[in-house]
Amino acid sequence: MKKLIPAVQIAAAACIIAGGTAVFAATVGTESDPLVSKSYVDSKIEQVLTLINANGTGGGSAADSEAIVNEVINRINAGDVTGGAVAVNSYVPVSVAVGQTIYGGEGTELILRAGKGSAVIPGAEGIADITTGGELKNGGAAVKNHLLIVPRSDGRGVKVTEAAWFLVKGEYEIK
Repeated sequence: MKKLIPAVQIAAAACIIAGGTAVFAATVGTESDPLVSKSYVDSKIEQVLTLINANGTGGGSAADSEAIVNEVINRINAGDVTGGAVAVNSYVPVSVAVGQTIYGGEGTELILRAGKGSAVIPGAEGIADITTGGELKNGGAAVKNHLLIVPRSDGRGVKVTEAAWFLVKGEYEIK
């Protein structure tokens, strides 16, 4: 009888574990816990395109969707995503010509990778040079490979004196 009790306990524990696994497996891939698959993503894209066509262009045709997608792709390929509402979560390489200034939004991170430039600061404070722990003041030379963080969207940036490439994370504008 004493040997039977542990066997019953083990069997009961196995049933509980199996039942919990079955419940867990039944909820994976549902609306509340979706598995991200190609078909799921494709269906969500189709829903967005349907909304764009119904509300944005009024036409609702596949040609309208294709035209919108092609326009976005063309702008990205042409580099026509230079600021304003563009906010990204990763670094984007940006080319800035001589005489132009790249202005950062609040919290924008800039890393000069090639070329030369100097800080443009409208007030007394500067741009944080995280690499040195210092501050880049107006007219100060931007050093290659230093992480610069723009604290406010008030016209702070880097004026390019030699054709430059920056890695940028956040909102920016080139003028």
